[in-house]
Amino acid sequence: MRFNFKCNKCRRVFEKIVLASQKVVVCPYCGKQAKRQFHACTNIHVPACFHTSRSDIFSDTEWQDLKKNPNIERA
Repeated sequence: MRFNFKCNKCRRVFEKIVLASQKVVVCPYCGKQAKRQFHACTNIHVPACFHTSRSDIFSDTEWQDLKKNPNIERA
């Protein structure tokens, strides 16, 4: 897997392909140990079955019709 690392000594950031279980990585610039950098994820996968609001499921006219129908079982 490809990870970003930051050297503990020279503070340079570099990218390297390593195993996820590999703990020790050597800086290619100065040869000292580097730490893996973690970043906040901006792309979040939302499954198709997960709806965030009623507008994801029903159009406005469908929602109004459902609200008027007394035979609809409410949750």
